[in-house]
Amino acid sequence: MNRFITQSISFIFFISLMAVLVSCKNYDAINFESNTKSELIEFIDGNVGQVVSVSIVDAENIYQYHLGKLSDGDIPNNQTIYELASITKTYTGLVVANAILDGKVELDKDIRHYLKNSGYGNLELSNKYITLRHLMTHTSGLPKDFAYSSEDIVKGTAFGKISKYSRDNYFDDLKKVKLNSTPGEQYQYSNAGTKLVAYILEEVYEKSFELLVSEIITSKSGEMSTEFRGTNFALGEITVGTDGNGKRMPLLSSYSLAEGGLTSTVESITCYIQLQLSSSPEVAISHELLDGSKSGHGRAFFWNTYEYDSNEQLLYHSGRSMGTSSWLAIYPKKNIGIFVITNVSSNSAQEDLEDLSNMIFDYLMAYNKVIKSVS
Repeated sequence: MNRFITQSISFIFFISLMAVLVSCKNYDAINFESNTKSELIEFIDGNVGQVVSVSIVDAENIYQYHLGKLSDGDIPNNQTIYELASITKTYTGLVVANAILDGKVELDKDIRHYLKNSGYGNLELSNKYITLRHLMTHTSGLPKDFAYSSEDIVKGTAFGKISKYSRDNYFDDLKKVKLNSTPGEQYQYSNAGTKLVAYILEEVYEKSFELLVSEIITSKSGEMSTEFRGTNFALGEITVGTDGNGKRMPLLSSYSLAEGGLTSTVESITCYIQLQLSSSPEVAISHELLDGSKSGHGRAFFWNTYEYDSNEQLLYHSGRSMGTSSWLAIYPKKNIGIFVITNVSSNSAQEDLEDLSNMIFDYLMAYNKVIKSVS
């Protein structure tokens, strides 16, 4: 083909593309990246010291953005370490799914079967016992936490209690706890219940939960920086955030486990999203609906779900530590995943991140529609 014909075809393609864009309802659909960055800029709104990092996986395409400057003047990047907070629970659910495949646990078995010591007659109510299904859907009847109360939060003593709370303390409290509701009947978000899942997994595998997450998930997904650092990290290694009033907050991941102890980077979370979009059998199990509606809101293996049986199927989870807020959304049928995180923990941050994630998804879908129409 000669050069003139090639140039003519290229010109015709360009004219066709422009005609499609002009006729589209959203003329800006092709500007996915600029639209996304504009939303991120608006999100941080020039707040000094606030940053936002994003990873978007769309089939084979990956988009990663970092905006804002940290209090020390550094701009975050793909290796900046953040607290994942409660997004950690989705990792816990994936380990449970693997344990089901391995024949180590059963979803609807009395969890006392997996506890070595007796003395847990209190873990049933109205002749109904707690199961892993209840623990992963927050319907076990266990309280939000054992380490602290709502009064401790008001008094400002919660963090001090959390930082001194041990595994032995947990099992002492587990023997004394009174269930708030009959297992399976009422939703009550429970970090205490998530810890119990981790302790059960440690019991059946005879390995630490940290090692299980490494062997079952991160070593396979290629997440080099997703780990439980505990208190063993260098000063400045993990991004420290603020509350809604700009007050610098302590790290919570140091004293958390399955309920919120993981730290990671955008680079590693991108690998996790790719794993969640894969055909891995344990991933498929972890996405199964355990409670709720297929046409509305429901719950999978620690995932929240929406329109589970539709083409817009969504699995999502938010995370909030004392100084970090995050959001992770997985669209399995669209082969899309979105992760957004910021170093501010305010009352509205998670809702704002959800809105941001939804807008990014809409921009991406509009962009893909235009590209498909001209290809």
